[in-house]
Amino acid sequence: MRGNDTLAHGMPRRATGSIESYRWKDARTVTWRLRVRAYGRRHRLDLGTNHEGWNRERAQVQLERIMGQVERGTWEPPGEEAVEADTDETIHLTVSRWWQRKKRELTPNGRANYRWQVDYVLADLAQIPTAELTTQRVDEFRDWLSRRGLSPTSVNMVLSRLAQVLDDAVEYGVCDLNVARGRRRRLRQRKPARNFIEPDMVVDLLDAAGEWEASLPAHQRYGRRALLALLCLAGPRISEAIAADRGDFDLAAGRWRIPAAKTDAGERHVELTMLLADELREHVAARGIGVGHPMWLTWKGGRLNPSNIRTRLLRSSLGPGKRQTRSKGTKPKRPKGVVERVNERRAQEGKMLLPERVTPHTLRRTFASMALMAGRDPRWVMGQLGHSDARLTLSVYAQVMQRQRVDGDLVWRLMRFSDEAKTVDSRQAATLDRARVGV
Repeated sequence: MRGNDTLAHGMPRRATGSIESYRWKDARTVTWRLRVRAYGRRHRLDLGTNHEGWNRERAQVQLERIMGQVERGTWEPPGEEAVEADTDETIHLTVSRWWQRKKRELTPNGRANYRWQVDYVLADLAQIPTAELTTQRVDEFRDWLSRRGLSPTSVNMVLSRLAQVLDDAVEYGVCDLNVARGRRRRLRQRKPARNFIEPDMVVDLLDAAGEWEASLPAHQRYGRRALLALLCLAGPRISEAIAADRGDFDLAAGRWRIPAAKTDAGERHVELTMLLADELREHVAARGIGVGHPMWLTWKGGRLNPSNIRTRLLRSSLGPGKRQTRSKGTKPKRPKGVVERVNERRAQEGKMLLPERVTPHTLRRTFASMALMAGRDPRWVMGQLGHSDARLTLSVYAQVMQRQRVDGDLVWRLMRFSDEAKTVDSRQAATLDRARVGV
């Protein structure tokens, strides 16, 4: 046997590869490289530093790509030049490289949302060479998604994710054109209904939640009325509301600090209306919530689940023509949600019913609508909501401006801050008058 690169049988050793890293003396820079044994020789491939975006995950993707080429016999060991892009790279490898980088930028909810979209891409396109993906094949993929039962909105979300992946491939030189870009690749979407509830509905919603809470055993109470008051009168995302701790609130000053770690919108400070601050103080006193504890506790001491808020607390009726099945003499299997309770009462009083579907985002828009009815500056409303994009605020503003009648006194009672007058002054009354006539 001659040398260490040949086995006793005269056959080349099996190709192997490993990842190496070298940390510089500045303690901030790390160089990543690969060691590859192939074709009877050892090769060292310098990749780059962490400042250039290299890390163990990205190096692993590069190593897997090279070992795949070696196995197919198409790998050409580089000399002094950098490793060139693999024109045989499949969609699976392109997605893997993109996902290793992208997932670190996302929140847990964002990763879960992206992941199901990526899974659909891999289910149909994984083995196609990235450079050979065509516009026609993308359109066939779009039709395949539709046949799987996805809505136009979901189909377009998956296509957007594919387009992001292919942007990465274009930058790496794997393909010359992103064939998933362009409006013609997308399905036409029906514009969703963006609703909010009226100020008097907010009052009924809070009253119904409080009565429901009072009728329950102590271990089933978590502060339904206070939680809905926060959603309606401060406009947070549901994830921000249930992540709130007692120490995040200064109820004396009427302020709520939402830490950056609890939202992808960055840290912001939300002003609490006088009515909301009173609701929260009563909730804290009744539940005995101390600093460092969640504002809304389950009976086990944990945090509430967002899906329970949507499907249990805000549940509306089953819909026309639908009845809940139950055995004779037994109680219904599910309690009524707060929207259903409110609608039953309002139906008896001959009042307009709440929308069939009320979500936490409906209440977020409700806050925006009432803030604008109260004459707040749209830029302030955007700041309260944690929005850098003005589209939601402006769409609500357009709806508010079309209103012919606004109960200014009720809006002011709900949206007034502690340092403002008890009644609507002349300046605020003029603003509300303009909202009524759409000026």
